Amino acid sequence: MTLIADVAGLCSLASLAYYAFAAAAALRFARRPRQPPGPLPKILPRVAVLKPLHGRSASLEANLISCLETDYPRADFYFAVSDYEDPAAAVVVGLRARYQFIPITLVVGEEPGCANRKVAKLMRMAERAARDEILIIADADIVWQRDTIRRLVSALCGNERLGLVSCVYRSDSRANAPSRLEALIINTDFAPQVIVSEALEPVRHALGATIAVKRAALQAIGGFARLKDLLADDFYIGRLVADSGYEVRLADAVVTTVSDDRRLADVCKRQLRWHRTYRTVRPASVATILIEGPFWALIFLAATHASHLALAAFAAIIVARVVMAAVMMRQVLQLRAPTSDAFWVPLKDLLMVAIWFVSLFSNRVEWGGRRFTILRDGRLRELKG
Repeated sequence: MTLIADVAGLCSLASLAYYAFAAAAALRFARRPRQPPGPLPKILPRVAVLKPLHGRSASLEANLISCLETDYPRADFYFAVSDYEDPAAAVVVGLRARYQFIPITLVVGEEPGCANRKVAKLMRMAERAARDEILIIADADIVWQRDTIRRLVSALCGNERLGLVSCVYRSDSRANAPSRLEALIINTDFAPQVIVSEALEPVRHALGATIAVKRAALQAIGGFARLKDLLADDFYIGRLVADSGYEVRLADAVVTTVSDDRRLADVCKRQLRWHRTYRTVRPASVATILIEGPFWALIFLAATHASHLALAAFAAIIVARVVMAAVMMRQVLQLRAPTSDAFWVPLKDLLMVAIWFVSLFSNRVEWGGRRFTILRDGRLRELKG
């Protein structure tokens, strides 16, 4: 029990240090999106916005409108579905009639032989966007600010060595308990980890919510075809671009994801897939268990039979975790979510520890109604039957 107490005590201290560092790094990062976008070149590059779609959520139309109404005059918009039976196709057709002066293309079909259907759609869209100098990839559930494209283009055009930028994202979902849970995971786990990673090491990956890449950088890695069988296509496009000699960075922009999940099981299943993905593409990510403060504080309490030191450590960790979560949501990500949501974060952390443990026992994931095994090199192998 002494060894367990020592480990739990050290991990509790590590968690406190992480909360303090993450809050400080996030507050520094928060200054960047509040600054006006950088200057654009005199001759604006043509931009292709690529959005793979699958199914129609309650927020899909609003999400796409936020993309179409961004303040950039030389953008072409491509939306892709697998077939005309996909209800998302009707949404795009309706928007094309509504925004007649914006170049909107609906691409139907996927490139064959791709395990990753998102990449299969990207390959088809990229074929149609042959004249565009910058390609911006964005998930269907992402909402943009009016200046999002300007920020991405100004970053890429302001540095010849910069090949790719991606965006920190937040979740503003408050429709029901499952969507609020996922919002807490994104806003108080994922976003601070991304910001801390940027503060500690060169960026060598991308975040799939929104990615802008120069065509030259994409061609240098062999195009989207290099990603066709990889689950973590966003991670690998950043890694491949960095390996090809270009710089990769986080943009001075924050985008918003909208969750329409109505079942806790769906949230847990997605988190399990993400945990297994992280472990496969970046094995060091398993070390995040060391900064799960509420879990270690409980272990410390049990191992020391609720000693005064353990009680004090537990109280300090809970307070620090709640404060860090509130800073992320209100000060950094500028969310309107009630501050009381931060008080649920320690309980959410215990659920995430359970998912972390479950994720260790298999490399199988479910994605888009299909089941896969993640191979050691990050490729997907579909499981039949």
